[in-house]
Amino acid sequence: MLNYRSSLQLWQWLALIASCLLFLLGVEWFLNNEQHRLRAGQLQQRLNTAEQLRSQLESELNISSYLTIGLASYIVAMDGKIRDSELNVLLPGMVQQAPYIRNIGIAPANRISYIFPLAGNEQALNLYYPDLPEQWPAIASIIADRNAKLTGPIHLVQGGISFIYRYPIFMPDGEYWGIVSTVIDIEPIWQLLSEKSQQMGLPIALRSKLAKQRFSKSFYGDDRLFNKANPILDVSVRGAQWQMAIPAAELSEQHVSGLRGMLYSAGIIMLLLQWRLFFSMQRLKQSAKALGDKEKTLRSIHDNVFDGIITVDARGIIQTANRACYRIFAYSGVSLLGKHWTCLLDASENSAKIYDPAQPKQVGIECLGRRADQQSFPLQLSHTELPLQQAQRLFVLRDITERKRVERLQNDFVATVSHELRTPLTAINGSLNLALGGALGELTEKQHKMLHLAQQSCKQLHQLVNDLLDFEKLSSGHMRFNVRSVDLKALLLQCIAQLHGLHRTIELEDNSANNRWVLADEARLRQVVINLLSNAIKFSSVTSTVHIRLEQQEQTIKVCVIDHGKGVPPAFEPMLFQRFAQADNPTVREQGGTGLGLAICKEIIEKLQGTVGYERLSDGSCFYFTLPLTTPAED
Repeated sequence: MLNYRSSLQLWQWLALIASCLLFLLGVEWFLNNEQHRLRAGQLQQRLNTAEQLRSQLESELNISSYLTIGLASYIVAMDGKIRDSELNVLLPGMVQQAPYIRNIGIAPANRISYIFPLAGNEQALNLYYPDLPEQWPAIASIIADRNAKLTGPIHLVQGGISFIYRYPIFMPDGEYWGIVSTVIDIEPIWQLLSEKSQQMGLPIALRSKLAKQRFSKSFYGDDRLFNKANPILDVSVRGAQWQMAIPAAELSEQHVSGLRGMLYSAGIIMLLLQWRLFFSMQRLKQSAKALGDKEKTLRSIHDNVFDGIITVDARGIIQTANRACYRIFAYSGVSLLGKHWTCLLDASENSAKIYDPAQPKQVGIECLGRRADQQSFPLQLSHTELPLQQAQRLFVLRDITERKRVERLQNDFVATVSHELRTPLTAINGSLNLALGGALGELTEKQHKMLHLAQQSCKQLHQLVNDLLDFEKLSSGHMRFNVRSVDLKALLLQCIAQLHGLHRTIELEDNSANNRWVLADEARLRQVVINLLSNAIKFSSVTSTVHIRLEQQEQTIKVCVIDHGKGVPPAFEPMLFQRFAQADNPTVREQGGTGLGLAICKEIIEKLQGTVGYERLSDGSCFYFTLPLTTPAED
């Protein structure tokens, strides 16, 4: 992290700081606008609710006023001459239509001469309005203005508090006749208003407007609602001027805090991503520089290795070639690019056998190469698949002219030495056999022991010479093979019987079908089986069993020789089938050997068009070989 911090440039730090400041300002501006928007929305919602309550209140009160106006119109139509019998029929119906009317009083010349219902309102009968100092100024104002008006709340003479809707009556000639007063029982209306207010979750308060911009105390609700912070609505009910107060919009701090936390969290994530982006850009520049340096190094290595290296596409066209390739094949410039890779092979070589595009694993082959001057030379070629878009395969080419010359010298030397050793060894071995057989007379125990040791050493040396000669013949192609149909199971049983004297149990497990005939040289195949069985017996315990398993495949048959010894050390597995290769452990040193047995087995089986291999088991080893199947009649 310290390296990242030190690697950032000044403009990147300034960009991070500027981003932080802009983000803070943007978030606070957004939250401020969001608060205003939420408050406006909540206020509008409350105003809509208050408007519903106001409409409900005006509707309930206006019913009574409409009935009072109708009664006044009836009196005017009767020219002020009304009879109690008519009123006793008319007023009950009117009161029944307005459930909130407590009573209706008719006061010709300002004296209540008729009241309905009379029960409970007896004290108001014959009441003369000018005798009421608290009510008369308002009544006089109504008469003077000739306008009906809802007044109250008023303490009634008969008890209780109500609103009174007074309607002054004037005859058609303009003469004042009297007043019709409708007393409205306000408690049921307040109860209904309270229920609606609680249902809508909006407390309200009501008060009256007085003269000279004065207001009464609230006659409904909490008077503290009438302050500058709260919205106030005007309510007009038949001449009465009221005001309704509702609480101001209250924004939930939890909502704002949650929104602020969410925005700041998102901002922190964005800043961290920007911070990470700057670091990634800086690392990308460093990586690009390091990659460029590494590419130069690899290019230098590629151009200075001893072996030739080329890459080809799916069609086999050469895409790249290093300097060693131009040196080995005597081409100049970049003349190899665009050519087919087979231009590097001698005309006698079959490229289809050397290069199989379906084979993904690396393959090493010895063949003949061809230089630009058409000169042939021994070439070792290996190729492997490349997971690249343009280059599909990598070829490594090595000029093995010098190695082949040295090998020929070595083989010639080995062959010469082996031939020169075989004749004297045969004579020595014959002499030792005669001596041990008594041709020189009776031997002492010590002499017999010494001659026996000499005979064993002579046999080992003779076996080494035979192995050397066999390998030299196999390598040079001078060993002749008499290939014909061989009964593989019968041959295996003969080998088991031949090794019976080693006092070891050998079991044959046949998992093949009826056909067990293979194309092979019977003598050489027996040599391979005896070698593998001898190794299995050598490197396993005396009490263990050696298994031979036959497995038939599509066109071949597989022979597995399985022992239950310690197995081959993992580090030695790649060298198993090389000549003179022996693992460095006490068991191998104790058993001895030439180190040529497995190499000879490999050469023989491959000459017979088969394969040889090794498999590690959990409790031992498995050496196997495969041979092509045939029929008894086929040669």
